[in-house]
Amino acid sequence: MFRSNMVKMVLGGLVAAGAATAVAQDYRVSASKKGSLLIYSNVEVKWNAAGAIIQDTFIEMSNDYPASVAVQLYFVNGDAPTATEPGWNWLDNIIQLTQDEPSYWSAASGLPKGVSPWSALDPGNPPGRPDPDEPGVRTLRGFIYGWAVDAQDRQIRWNHLTGKATIVNYADSSAVEYAAYAFQAYAANHGDRVGYAGHLKLNGLEYDYGFAQLLIDFFAAGSVALSGGGNVVGVDTDLTLHPVSADLRQDGDGPVITKAKFDIWNENEVRFSNTEKCISCWDQQLLSVYSSLPNHFLLVNLQTQKGKARVDGVTSTVVCGEYSINASLLGVAIRQLSFNAGQQKALAGGNLVGQGTESADIRYDVITPPGETREAGSNFGAQNSAIERELTTESIKNLKK
Repeated sequence: MFRSNMVKMVLGGLVAAGAATAVAQDYRVSASKKGSLLIYSNVEVKWNAAGAIIQDTFIEMSNDYPASVAVQLYFVNGDAPTATEPGWNWLDNIIQLTQDEPSYWSAASGLPKGVSPWSALDPGNPPGRPDPDEPGVRTLRGFIYGWAVDAQDRQIRWNHLTGKATIVNYADSSAVEYAAYAFQAYAANHGDRVGYAGHLKLNGLEYDYGFAQLLIDFFAAGSVALSGGGNVVGVDTDLTLHPVSADLRQDGDGPVITKAKFDIWNENEVRFSNTEKCISCWDQQLLSVYSSLPNHFLLVNLQTQKGKARVDGVTSTVVCGEYSINASLLGVAIRQLSFNAGQQKALAGGNLVGQGTESADIRYDVITPPGETREAGSNFGAQNSAIERELTTESIKNLKK
């Protein structure tokens, strides 16, 4: 009896453990796992007035599987169009990753992988537009989507893609790295098609969910909390946010628009609201100049050196107009440290923490396969010729009657 009860207890424990494992399955986007869809939230290239590159972003993408796969890429210009500059435009490439291939390329040149250079989105001499944060500098910035596809450009399950981005600033001798966000696909078998071609549903059934909210830990803009060793160290944060959903069709519905609603707390557990910003397609800005009134990211308003913010993409006709929607957001926070009154800089940062689940959609135009070219010597041509001869002979007989 004792042994029987022990067996029951052990088996019950195993069942409970199995159930817990099943419940623990996280059908959400992650920056620490492999996936079939990768999103690089911050890609930025900068040029000085002479047209020399002073900042580049290096994209890494690896295929961790012993077979080759095609990846559909979209490079998206995140800034809005102006009277003189294109904006919210994109281009697409399809690359091949061979078995177990680790690859990389420069956003500025597209090499060595051989993809389109980032400057193709806004060409010129120099390319890009004036940098809002650095006078005399031109910038071209946005994000990259990439997902596994088959020979017909239809999305497939290939949960073996990983990626990183490294932003290198040659002028400041600084760099920062972050991981690509990965979404796993849930077709029946590896390599199978996922859902309807041209529509990626990030709903926990076809692909992972997006996050419902993001969490940002930050030092207040203007803080000197990291000072030491006789050095005064200033802190600011370059925050990038964008909706996960995107319509990449030529005749689509345009950029996704949502209001980023921030709930902010300081070290004294005081909560601040009403910091908000309209996000159209993509947004990148320093917290010190965040276009929101009030701006509770500032030290003078936050009242403590450290803070945290919970951000949610919500509908707001007042802030964003009638076309805004609730939207899952992704982003990257890059902490900028300044030394010697700003003469020297260092960067640190990475992905944002997510919580909850929210669906998203990505739509794109599937490439149409070419039609066949029929040659005169083919069976089809011979059959047509025979039919034509038969019709001609019959027509002559009818005329003689």
